[in-house]
Amino acid sequence: MKRLLGFFVITLLTGLVLQSFTGSSAEATFDDAGPSVKFPKKVDAVIKNKCYGCHSAEGKSDKAKAALMWDDLAGLQPSMQAEKLKNISKVLSEGAMPPKMFVEKMPEKKLTAVESALMSKWAEKTAKKVAKKLM
Repeated sequence: MKRLLGFFVITLLTGLVLQSFTGSSAEATFDDAGPSVKFPKKVDAVIKNKCYGCHSAEGKSDKAKAALMWDDLAGLQPSMQAEKLKNISKVLSEGAMPPKMFVEKMPEKKLTAVESALMSKWAEKTAKKVAKKLM
């Protein structure tokens, strides 16, 4: 029994050491997913203060999480990144985010005109960059 346990521990440690030298397959998939989406400081601040509460793993709304997960955006395939970014711009220009019922409960989460314009412009510009790299 001790011999079997020792073999298991050695095998596990060898696997971990080899993985650290070669990198995990999850890292390779993430890197191969395409151009990484960059969040400028001002955009990141808006996302963290006004969007992340719903569009993250900690969010309570399955609908919001299904529509957009900020943490997953950079790891999507480029075509999906472009689609999500275009949708962000569209939803912001329509004034649909954050939803009216949510803003009634939490008025401090309402995007200002400046924040909405900043996010929309960033999403549009980034979507074009990602789409260009697809060609």
